[in-house]
Amino acid sequence: MKRFTVRLCLFIAFASVFYIITILIFGTLIPSSLAKNFDDFGGLGFTSRRMSEAAKVNGVDVIIIGSSHAYRGYDPRIFKKEGLSVFNLGSSSQSPLQTKYLVEKYIKNLKPKFVIVDIYPILFGVDGLESQIDLISSGLMDKDIVKMSFEINNIRLYNSLIFGAFNNTFHLRKQKKLDKKGDTYIPGGYVQSYESLKFKKVRFTQKISVSALQLGAFKKMLAELRHRNIKYIIVQAPFSKSNYNSYTNNDEIDRLFSGLGEYYNFNKILNLPDNMYYDDSHLNQFGVNIYNAKLIDTLKRSGILNTVAGLKPTDCVTNYQALNDK
Repeated sequence: MKRFTVRLCLFIAFASVFYIITILIFGTLIPSSLAKNFDDFGGLGFTSRRMSEAAKVNGVDVIIIGSSHAYRGYDPRIFKKEGLSVFNLGSSSQSPLQTKYLVEKYIKNLKPKFVIVDIYPILFGVDGLESQIDLISSGLMDKDIVKMSFEINNIRLYNSLIFGAFNNTFHLRKQKKLDKKGDTYIPGGYVQSYESLKFKKVRFTQKISVSALQLGAFKKMLAELRHRNIKYIIVQAPFSKSNYNSYTNNDEIDRLFSGLGEYYNFNKILNLPDNMYYDDSHLNQFGVNIYNAKLIDTLKRSGILNTVAGLKPTDCVTNYQALNDK
């Protein structure tokens, strides 16, 4: 029995080393299209650049957190005109699990007075795999990333975790550029695009599901903000009407988030034409100009931002062409 145990331990050790070496070879030399259960190693949406910048920032008025709706939807230059310094911590397909992680990681050095929590409700029903791989491939690696990866529990994620641990130290593979044509990174975490792409005007109807794991992580993140006496609002940025109307339980989702804090669904506040969208899920720069102006105006009128930068109410901006001509 003792001999068997020793041999089993040796086999496990050999198999583990062989597996790790195989992952390193795949990650370094073989494209993901030819390797099942392994992803191209490169961050989407300038995640690596954004997180690198976030680590160097020392104090801002406002941080924005959420998915690509966040980093494509809130322009720091517009907020700056109102006397507000902003940093955008959005990342591609960011689920509440990753939102909680990023808030806990960067809240100390960013020291925000106020947080805009951008939600894309469909991401409350995902496992968080895509966003987790995006963060790992962008260079983020610590005990909390490892712990969260075990919660998600996916072989592709474990492979990315192994390769990421070695790649961050030995730089085995340069990060692949996965950013889209026409995208421009703006300091403060924002991604600008003037593209207006064709997209589906008719979509299959579906119901938004909310997992207990993701909702629990979201509530813990909000509790952390309250513990630090940081004010926040929960916001749905507008996306195309065809996309929004394809979800059958939008009112139910509104009731859920209204119970978690100050909440605004700008799909019901703004009615933007299709040419103000990058695709059926994201605003382009023309749409961002309108949305940000309306959001700031709404927050001024409600008094939410008054304690942040002494802001005063202004008239609502309704002339789309006049704003975008500036």
